[in-house]
Amino acid sequence: MNFEHYLALLPGLFWICILIPVSFAITGNFLARQWIKPDKRAPPHTIAHATLAPVATVFGILAAFMVATTWNEYTTTRMNLNEESNALRDLYIDAQAFTPEACNKIQTLCRNYRKTVKENEWKIIIRGKDDLIGNNILSQLSKIYLISPIQNEKERFYFRKSVGSLENLVKYREQRIQDSFTGLEPLLWILFLLGATTFIAVSLLMISSPGHTHGALSVLLSMMIGIMIFAIISFDFPFIGFTQ
Repeated sequence: MNFEHYLALLPGLFWICILIPVSFAITGNFLARQWIKPDKRAPPHTIAHATLAPVATVFGILAAFMVATTWNEYTTTRMNLNEESNALRDLYIDAQAFTPEACNKIQTLCRNYRKTVKENEWKIIIRGKDDLIGNNILSQLSKIYLISPIQNEKERFYFRKSVGSLENLVKYREQRIQDSFTGLEPLLWILFLLGATTFIAVSLLMISSPGHTHGALSVLLSMMIGIMIFAIISFDFPFIGFTQ
């Protein structure tokens, strides 16, 4: 389990993402006004005013890239889930083309697969692990298609169709499990947090502004960054918390 996955499991993640940057901004605002006396505030304010826009642009590009990446992965995960569901549905329906005995076995295994995903596997993938029950069900389904005789052209057609559905079911299940615990590269998070810290630090140097204006600016910037962090983590782990 990586650090981002650990954060995604924390209760109250939204408030953690908001309160930590806001606390940093408020503390920095207070210290800046204590350390830099009123008669020496003009030069830092001028430098910060000139630097804030470029820093905001660079940070905004990086943040947009991370949000867009995680949103794209989130959308792909949703599509994969739909494909897995469709494959299971096709297996269940197409089983009616075979003998009553084979049909009953296939449909029972399909129901068991749905049950283990809903009641057991969904909880396990939150912890970033696989579930052997699902693997066992897929193995039993594969054996049925291996040993069942094909009696006519109708069964031959649905046999080929069902084998394709089974292959899709296996593929999209593996993708779902992988998507449940893979996160962004640590380097991206390091760059993002460095950029966020720099962004807030530059805003703290604008101390020629009135105290309430300066504080409100820093707090709003930190809240925006906190919301971005929450969105990135939520979309990166779609089976946990807000987006599940």
